[in-house]
Amino acid sequence: MSLFSKDPGSVRSKTGFWPNNRGTIIGVSVLAVVILIVPFTASSSLMNIAVFSMIFALPAIGLSLLMGLAGQVSLGQAAFFAIGAYTHAILLQKFEMPGPVAAVGGVVAAMLAALLVGLPMLRLRGHYLALATLGLGFIVMIAVREWEFTGRTTGIYGYGRPEVFGIPIDNNGLFFWFVAPFVLIGLVLALNLTRSRAGRALSAVNDSELAAESLGVNTYALRVKVFTLSAGFAGLGGVFYAYQVQIVSPQVAEFHVSVELLLMVVIGGLGSVWGAIAGAFIVELLSEGLRDLIPAIIPGATGEVQLIGYGLVLILVIILLPGGLYQVVRTSWAAIRRRMGSRPADAGAEADAASEASGAASAPDAPDAPDAPRVPAVSTPMAAGEPILEVIGLTKRYGGVVAVDDVSFTVPAGRIMGLIGPNGAGKTTCFNMITGAISPTTGTVTFLGEEVQGRKPHVGAVRGLTRTFQNLQSFSSTDVVGNVYMGRYRKGRAGIIRGMLGLQGREQYRHEEIARDILDSMRLGDVADLAAGDLPFGRQRMMEVCRALASEPALLLLDEPMAGLSGGERELLAALLRALRDAGLTIVLVEHDVEQVLSLADTVAVLDDGVLIAHGEPEAVRADSAVIVAYLGTDAEEAEHELKELEEHA
Repeated sequence: MSLFSKDPGSVRSKTGFWPNNRGTIIGVSVLAVVILIVPFTASSSLMNIAVFSMIFALPAIGLSLLMGLAGQVSLGQAAFFAIGAYTHAILLQKFEMPGPVAAVGGVVAAMLAALLVGLPMLRLRGHYLALATLGLGFIVMIAVREWEFTGRTTGIYGYGRPEVFGIPIDNNGLFFWFVAPFVLIGLVLALNLTRSRAGRALSAVNDSELAAESLGVNTYALRVKVFTLSAGFAGLGGVFYAYQVQIVSPQVAEFHVSVELLLMVVIGGLGSVWGAIAGAFIVELLSEGLRDLIPAIIPGATGEVQLIGYGLVLILVIILLPGGLYQVVRTSWAAIRRRMGSRPADAGAEADAASEASGAASAPDAPDAPDAPRVPAVSTPMAAGEPILEVIGLTKRYGGVVAVDDVSFTVPAGRIMGLIGPNGAGKTTCFNMITGAISPTTGTVTFLGEEVQGRKPHVGAVRGLTRTFQNLQSFSSTDVVGNVYMGRYRKGRAGIIRGMLGLQGREQYRHEEIARDILDSMRLGDVADLAAGDLPFGRQRMMEVCRALASEPALLLLDEPMAGLSGGERELLAALLRALRDAGLTIVLVEHDVEQVLSLADTVAVLDDGVLIAHGEPEAVRADSAVIVAYLGTDAEEAEHELKELEEHA
């Protein structure tokens, strides 16, 4: 099968619709033609810049995947670049290994180093990870400078240029062609990854890590894999660097190299693989210019003073052009298409598309008397009535505050259990402990016979425990169908390797079709291709329910799903929940609309100040004096009196 993945065509990436196969082929073909022409037309100085642009494009592509896709800021990409270069040079010079073997060794060494340091470091987040990778860069730089095996400050040298089919690669034109095929292949692999199941999952993690994990995404493992892959790209760039300069010294691991790579990604546009290649060329041009400009402005300035120029450029790009060149290209292309009067290629990038989205979002709500919705596929791993979820002694303390106190209940399979209580009663905290979002202080949560308390949300999710959220957790970087598609994550099998090779087209297409069917059943088919953030609040709620149903859960936990819904949407959702219960799905429902819960639920549990005060059938709970006290704020005698009055009026 082709390296170019077959794409469904309508699901967006972080920056717009997923690019289709045709666009990738055209873009790569144009770049290949340019690569063929450059050595015949460029001057010697420009040719030198072009060669180093190709070399640094590889680590820039890796860093673009890490920062733009995985959302991890790394200031240590130069460390892996240096590890690849040093390993390659050492294997060539000291062990006299064949060039291909030495090259593979350099890439593998960089990836192994990334795996070893990534396992602990990627548990960090944000600026902590950036500082940790910065420290890694300094460690590698000092190690190669002080270690005799790496030649100390002299470095490794004495090996020759490579040969291809007996032809020595002894000039910049040939070396440019030597590197270019690897850049093109790396470009295609990276583009495929951004469209793949793993790429979409990483994009979702950037939007809402908790929501992604609740759909079965092991975010930590995925980030480690992308971190390691990014280092592989850097190591390969280091291999070509070692060949080009024919000497590897500690300068290759210095901080300014990481700054250059970061600048390439930012100038090109975060999340854009194409932008990384363009950014590499621009930064190499900038680097040559700064070598002449800085000494002219600051007499005698050399070395790291050049970083001043990089810093100024980086600041200006972030302030004036936060989306980089990719944003300029998208905006310009959208303007051209709009001026030509045709449909925009990227709806998310244009004001017209935003207007259309707002119009569609303002479309009439679901009808007041909707037909019964079609029921999506339901997973029923247990016979009706058997305990699918057992909560025993669940307690959560925050210092001296007890949010949930010794709560125990059992949820039978094939039933709807309502969990109600006044504001601040501990309902969402219970949900969070059951799903793994937070760890309980004490107590156990057993799902399908396995204890899941204190474990990450993806552990329960892969077994069929799925939830929605009180505060919307939509994936804003994609459209509505892309959100629901993510619900299919645990049903997919394609990993990073299959995604990069484009070997998952059928799986993607099948899951997207299922996602669209679910949206149609919930009257959201007309907005499937709109950006999720363009929908009104109520329809985003419905979308989140669709996303949860797409995972075919065994147990569905809904945290205030009717908040913000119109009357017609409430009826539609209530009809769906009844149909799902009849089909065998188990549901736990938290909702402020007590009457709606009592009309839907088979059993109801009531929390008040973190304590379970009632649990039973709806009518029994309705008549419980402790429940009336909790909701009305009266004492027990007044509650009894009000209850008698209600019974007399009834």
